[in-house]
Amino acid sequence: MQVLERLTREAVQLAEGEVARQMQICNACRYCEGFCAVFPAMTRRLEFSASDVHYLANLCHNCGACLHACQYAPPHEFAVNIPQAMARVRRHTYERFAWPDGLGVLYWRNGLLVSMALALGIALFLMLAIWLHDGYQPGVAGQSFYNVFPHGLMVSMFLPVFAWAVVALGLGALNFLREVKPATSAAPASQSRSDRSSPPTSMRNTR
Repeated sequence: MQVLERLTREAVQLAEGEVARQMQICNACRYCEGFCAVFPAMTRRLEFSASDVHYLANLCHNCGACLHACQYAPPHEFAVNIPQAMARVRRHTYERFAWPDGLGVLYWRNGLLVSMALALGIALFLMLAIWLHDGYQPGVAGQSFYNVFPHGLMVSMFLPVFAWAVVALGLGALNFLREVKPATSAAPASQSRSDRSSPPTSMRNTR
């Protein structure tokens, strides 16, 4: 288990380092500056910490426009592929900032888990319908869905699930905002505390 955790940490560091490398190339090029919110935010840094990378990765919505326009995209030796690099980091942020903490690993098998949960949910739904009506009964023409599942029952079943999802997403987003706050503040994430009293001259790329 410790080996797996170590390999996971190394994979995260490599993904973050790859985004930082590509962002430095993009910061020198600036061709894609008007494409989306990632590139104007990127120009506020000359170096990229982990919190900077997390912030930028979650600004990216994976449209792919920068990849198709990039002169340094593969097969160029710089191999700049911003959507792919950002997607890898985003996946790690979903795992890292998920609430409850232990559920973050489920993102790595989300397709399988969603399929299984959907199949199980439909099966339980049908079993509940049979139980409520003492066995299977053919439908009657014009009969409302709520004759099978009363509205109050539907609300009592799904409202707690909806509330839990809202709380989980809200706490996950709060954890993420706490992480990226230094990267979106007035001072660069790499600037030391002793230097924060002086004007942040490194905030602007003066090339």
